[in-house]
Amino acid sequence: MVFEHWLIDNSTINDIMDYYCFLRKRGYGREQACDQVYAQFQEEADDMDDGPMVDIAVALALCGKDELTLQARNAALQAIRELKQRVPDHDYDKITQFISEKHIGPEATYRTRKQYDPGWEIGDTFIHTLSQPSAERMGLVGWHVLFRKVGEYLDQDSRHGQLVYVTVCQPGRVPKTDDELKALGYLRMMEHDQKSDYLVQLFFKNRKDEEQWQLKKIGCFPNAGCPDDATEENPLVCMPFFGAHHRNSNMLAYEDQVCQMIRLHGIHKNS
Repeated sequence: MVFEHWLIDNSTINDIMDYYCFLRKRGYGREQACDQVYAQFQEEADDMDDGPMVDIAVALALCGKDELTLQARNAALQAIRELKQRVPDHDYDKITQFISEKHIGPEATYRTRKQYDPGWEIGDTFIHTLSQPSAERMGLVGWHVLFRKVGEYLDQDSRHGQLVYVTVCQPGRVPKTDDELKALGYLRMMEHDQKSDYLVQLFFKNRKDEEQWQLKKIGCFPNAGCPDDATEENPLVCMPFFGAHHRNSNMLAYEDQVCQMIRLHGIHKNS
């Protein structure tokens, strides 16, 4: 689709088109997905400037697979007419021509991908013993890194993201209770505005990929608390950790990341 650059760069239009495709890949039907888009972007729809963009974006999303409805087309054309009155110096011909009757059609089929879900529950805690050169340089060989699940989300490809807090402990100090885990503290990911980010996101492609992370479950600690100086975090943009460098490698990227975060930000313990 090649339109005027002001339209291509509009964040509302791009966000809505991406969100519609995300919903369809998750199994939503055309009507359900459209309803969900308007619900999600209600604030923009009620805005004088962004309102027309919502109707245009929905129509463009439907045009992508020739499943445009007459209702969506009429709404988009009305939105374009409103924009013409308010901002007459733009060229609207290309987009008007694109949202044409040739794209009207039945509900399209979106192939839904079944993504791997490791089945972790809130509080599930996993351990790994540090052994790589980065840990050796910091005197942490033999220490344990622990991941405790505190949330989850689905990304735009319907992948199951595991949201975890991270901490470390010395050999022989593996926690057995919520309080013992809480006492170890929380590994900071980033500091800003006198608060810190702590959330880490993990993704596993499949069971074999999860096994390559070399994690062992030690228990479930749903009541181990959260850091008392945590900022409000967005799961979609929190710190990602990674597993094996290569398919057949025993070198784990997250070992280096843990050591780097300890060196940069340290462990926070609630007061």
